[in-house]
Amino acid sequence: MEEDCNGNCICVHCNIHITHTKGKPCRENSCPECGKKMMKEGSYHHQLYLYKKGEIKNEPPTNNSCK
Repeated sequence: MEEDCNGNCICVHCNIHITHTKGKPCRENSCPECGKKMMKEGSYHHQLYLYKKGEIKNEPPTNNSCK
């Protein structure tokens, strides 16, 4: 399960990626380009954003976030 908590934080507005820091939620990072909050790439909230935007056509994502 720990490997699921690695990866990147993404700004869905600018498509800027930064490396996720273990123990610090991505939402605590501001995008260096636009200043908006970032989210964990591939996370429930990222998948939900893509689903609502129409970029994912299958069923809505389920919440299985990192602890």
